[in-house]
This record gives sequence, structure tokens and C-alpha cells, in this order.
Amino acid sequence: MKANEQSISFMMKMITDRVSSLFAPRMASLLTAPQCRVLMYMEACGGGPVSQRDLGRYLGVSHTTVKGLLQRLEEKGFVRTAHDDTDARVKNAYLTEKSAQMKNDMEQSIRDMHAQLLQGISEEEQALVSRVLHKMYANIAR
Repeated sequence: MKANEQSISFMMKMITDRVSSLFAPRMASLLTAPQCRVLMYMEACGGGPVSQRDLGRYLGVSHTTVKGLLQRLEEKGFVRTAHDDTDARVKNAYLTEKSAQMKNDMEQSIRDMHAQLLQGISEEEQALVSRVLHKMYANIAR
């Protein structure tokens, strides 16, 4: 492996870890970063129903991890879960009113983090990084 390849992977990991550590205190009293991702995905899907299988696929995690995330979100009052009316094997998640109230705070924290992350980076550089990252993801998403 070339030093540059190692450096790119290493820097991506370092950036991800740092973003997580900076984001966590903003929402720590209520939500973890993975829990926020669940709520954001569910919001993008219209609030539910979203199956555990779909969440696992989106997040790229195991069924057990999804189950744990949803259980903690349900305990905090952000989602409710129920078996599908047409297929009892499927368990769906639904956003609650509490999650709708949290949405604005979560989105503002994400905007703040995004602004900090991209500070001093031109629009052209941002577009290039975005294209490269999408290509890299496509290479491993197969």
C-alpha cells in the first residue's frame, strides 16, 4: 500500500472520529450520533413506517445494532415500534411528536458542524471532494 493511500484512509477515519466527538456534546444529553442518523433517515422517509431491515441497510449495520438503536430511541420517546399489519415478521418504526420537536435542534447542530468542517474550503474544492468521496463510496458499496 502506498503512503498516500494509507494517509487518505487514515485522514477519513480521523475526520469521522473528530466530527463525532464534536457533535456528541451538542446532543449528548439526548441523542448519540447514530441515533440522530436514524431519526434523520426516518424524517426523510416521512416519519414511518420504516422497517428495521431498511434502517439496517441504510446505516450499514446489523439487525442487532438497529434493534438496540430503536430500543434506546423508544425508551427516550423519539420513536415507537410496532409489527407490520400485513406481515408480523416485520417490525416498523415511527417518529413521535417528541422527535419532531427535536428536529430543528438536530438540524442546526448539523449545519454548525458542516460550516466548521468546510471553513476555508472553496466551493470548487468542496465539489471536488464531494465527487471523489462519492466515487470512493461507490467503489466499496458493491
